Amino acid sequence: MKTLKNTQTLEKNQNTMARIFQSLLVVAVFLIASDIYGQSKEVEFDVYTNSATQATQYLMADDVALRDCASVHCEKLTTITIGTRVRLLAKSETPQTINGVTSRFYKIKMGPQVGWIWGGLISQKTMVSQINPEIKFVFGEAGKDYKGYKRFQLRAVRNGVELDKIFVKSEDLSHDLVNLIDREANTYGVDVISLCSTKGEPCNDEKTTSFIVFKNNKLMQTSTLVALEKVKSDKESYAFTCELDN
Repeated sequence: MKTLKNTQTLEKNQNTMARIFQSLLVVAVFLIASDIYGQSKEVEFDVYTNSATQATQYLMADDVALRDCASVHCEKLTTITIGTRVRLLAKSETPQTINGVTSRFYKIKMGPQVGWIWGGLISQKTMVSQINPEIKFVFGEAGKDYKGYKRFQLRAVRNGVELDKIFVKSEDLSHDLVNLIDREANTYGVDVISLCSTKGEPCNDEKTTSFIVFKNNKLMQTSTLVALEKVKSDKESYAFTCELDN
């Protein structure tokens, strides 16, 4: 026969188990969410067996280690300068995450030399300057800053030498949304690169677009091209500053 004390003890145990179950459920949901949002989308490239045209890329970093196998622990054969053109022959089976960027190692050919480099050091988009064809702009991911914000980088390169670099904070930017304004549309006399900040939306909306201006070998981010319009319309020479946002 159940007593009042036994009933109270049973209810207490049931309440305790319920609280433990709820706590475990919260922890499980948190871990699942952390895993989903913590995953970094892989930086991928086509290799020669898929597309000979798409397999040609440029390096986004300087002193890139060319190794004899697909690992940071493999022997370094040589180092390659920024902006070097390489052909991607193959890629490793598994990606590796380094400094917040996930990519595979790629087997590349550079002249007669063959070796492996990590894909996070390869430009995801390369653009040739409209003002000086010797200058290239290389773009790609740059991991996260100390506050956890996702970053991208753009570097101006000429003949294997970096002229300047700039970092952009964004959660939804990608190389598909980065475009150099072509010569016909560019009346500013400097290189202007548009950054569309919203996926799936047109990039001609000033509310969703910012710009990177390359002038006097410097990269500057701005939310408006009004200053360039003034320079274009004013015959006198004067300095202007772009609004920095990085």
